[in-house]
Amino acid sequence: MAVRPSFPQYPAIAVTPVRQQKPRKKAMRKVVIGIVFTVAVAAGGFSSYRYILSYLHNERQLEESRNIELAINAVPIQPNLPFVLIIGDSISISYTLPVKLKLEGVANVMRPMENCSSTLMIRENLDHWLGQTKWAVIYFNAGLHDLEHVQQENVAPGTQRMVPVDQGPRWISPETYRSNLETIVKRLKKTNATLIFATTTPVPVGERNRVPEDVALYNQAAVAVMRENDVLIDDLNSTVVESAYRFQIPQDVHFYEQGSGILAEQVAATIKAALPGQL
Repeated sequence: MAVRPSFPQYPAIAVTPVRQQKPRKKAMRKVVIGIVFTVAVAAGGFSSYRYILSYLHNERQLEESRNIELAINAVPIQPNLPFVLIIGDSISISYTLPVKLKLEGVANVMRPMENCSSTLMIRENLDHWLGQTKWAVIYFNAGLHDLEHVQQENVAPGTQRMVPVDQGPRWISPETYRSNLETIVKRLKKTNATLIFATTTPVPVGERNRVPEDVALYNQAAVAVMRENDVLIDDLNSTVVESAYRFQIPQDVHFYEQGSGILAEQVAATIKAALPGQL
């Protein structure tokens, strides 16, 4: 009989891809955005532009929350199967459900019911997300939010506000990013789970809040930490870097559904290979 394990206050559950919406909902969203854009432009000025960005950001957050709620009962939990935890940002949100479906009958794939964003966010919430569950594999990533430019370095999660790259520092510096990862890995190793770190996916040219070249800088720091701690590495960046221009939204770090599917194939295969009895 399929049951749910005990979690501290919530189930860490897989979520549906952010970009998988019904055509009618997509059309309605375009109409609403068009109205907001028209009103903002009519008002004129930089404040109007910032209002547009704020609206789109809030829309994405609401979309992620709706997708999480819709997917709670996507696949029944089988207590006799190993448990896998995915920790990551909205890129991982988009591939979690396909991974969950690909590993149905093989493992219970779970995730926190929120965007895990940066290493700072993960540090502050990791104990809560881990709960009391015995995890067989923990697949994690952070990077895109760490290297995004915000109003102030190391500002508390939830209070950060993305700004153009020339108007503020990175949220988390490369040095602090490495230090945070070291702390995270130290805590994760206490679970005795097999740990897999996914490298950060590309930032396209024209993205206003991130510098494309920073991805390599942060990935280099992350890979160094993982190698020092014998953590497996899944190079998602290499998986999509050559084809990102086809499957990534222009001037946006997020992927179209097909791009998320490519990532899901890689993630599922990597997790499956790391499950007990596979290594």
